Amino acid sequence: MDALLSVQEVGDATKGRNRGTVRAQLMIDGLDDIRLGLLTGAIPRSKLAALLEVVREERDQAEDPKLSAILDEIELRVAVELAKLDQLA
Repeated sequence: MDALLSVQEVGDATKGRNRGTVRAQLMIDGLDDIRLGLLTGAIPRSKLAALLEVVREERDQAEDPKLSAILDEIELRVAVELAKLDQLA
């Protein structure tokens, strides 16, 4: 995952759409991890933290209100799951 995040940092403007696609895929993968974790009863903290980081980075660049609302919902869900893990620890 760190390798994918470092690919996003490439400053080439012609690859902006590709970076957005990579970010979107990282968020989808993170959400899928949460879904699977809810089904199995175990969500890795590292996966949640990585998803939260990607969401926050994307929010800084989001200009679309609908996208911002979706990112808010994802961030809230991740925060809830992290809080649950903190209560179990």
